[in-house]
Amino acid sequence: MLALLASHAWAAGTPAGTQIPNTAVISYTYNGTPATQFASAIPVVVARVLSVRTTWQDSTPAPVNSPDAIRPLTFAVTNTGNGTDTFALWRDNALAGDQFDPLDAPAGAIWLESGAQPGFQATGPNADIPYLPGTNDPVLAADASRIAYLASNIPPGFTTGAMARASLQARSSQVPPGTPPGTQVGVQNGIASIVGANGAFSAAPGIYLVSVVAVGIGKSVVAIADPAGGQRVMTGAVLTYRLQVTATGNGTANNIVVADPLPATLTFVPGSITVDGIARTDGADGDDSSFSAGTVRTVLPSLTAPQTRAIEFKATVN
Repeated sequence: MLALLASHAWAAGTPAGTQIPNTAVISYTYNGTPATQFASAIPVVVARVLSVRTTWQDSTPAPVNSPDAIRPLTFAVTNTGNGTDTFALWRDNALAGDQFDPLDAPAGAIWLESGAQPGFQATGPNADIPYLPGTNDPVLAADASRIAYLASNIPPGFTTGAMARASLQARSSQVPPGTPPGTQVGVQNGIASIVGANGAFSAAPGIYLVSVVAVGIGKSVVAIADPAGGQRVMTGAVLTYRLQVTATGNGTANNIVVADPLPATLTFVPGSITVDGIARTDGADGDDSSFSAGTVRTVLPSLTAPQTRAIEFKATVN
């Protein structure tokens, strides 16, 4: 059987292995009697065209600190061929045109999206999957995509505005490096495999940008309720305090601990802590806030600029 390689985009074209029959018809008249004859060619079979596209998915450069650890860039790997294929992945940190090179994160330089939770998760019950070359190479049907992450460590010593570039590269596992487009690289189940126009290889760069984030805090009394129904500060009056935590600049601050020890002139009102208007418990339990040893405490895992969080609690004047 013959194999066909057309010139249009295979991701929108005829699937590999499709048989294309072709029958010619001739009609004529002999001695006043109509007659018809048919001639059928051997069906031709559409070849499997091997092609891939990688695209950087982050809308802006990923903000990082210097140093920093396990910072992701997000990519999509798409099978733009016309049949199921397996793709090998690797990364290149030494791209030209930047100020420094990112480093492979020791926990895994490339990760595959698990589908349990959007975005990169290195740990926890929804953790993504470390990529192991030759073991869990993505297997994609035609037009299908898989999200992959480059996880990088950022070296120390770089100031705001320094840029690093890294690329995710993908190649059909059937195609040796440097194989010219149009080369037949094998036959599977009678279907020829042909290297597509991009050499069954694609690379896309992503960008890290060293940024500086500043975290500030402001404290104010936003409400006063005295025992007589007024708004005077006196014994028995309940004060509502607001702590406003703000991140400015670019980047992400991590492990922000907000502690507000109350003076002896105030008594904490149990059950009064809120974060962004949502109530918190007083105990050191599963939420981010607590009250103990005379101190209101809230731990914010991260704060990405620009962002503001509001913590409120009540205290009674002794």
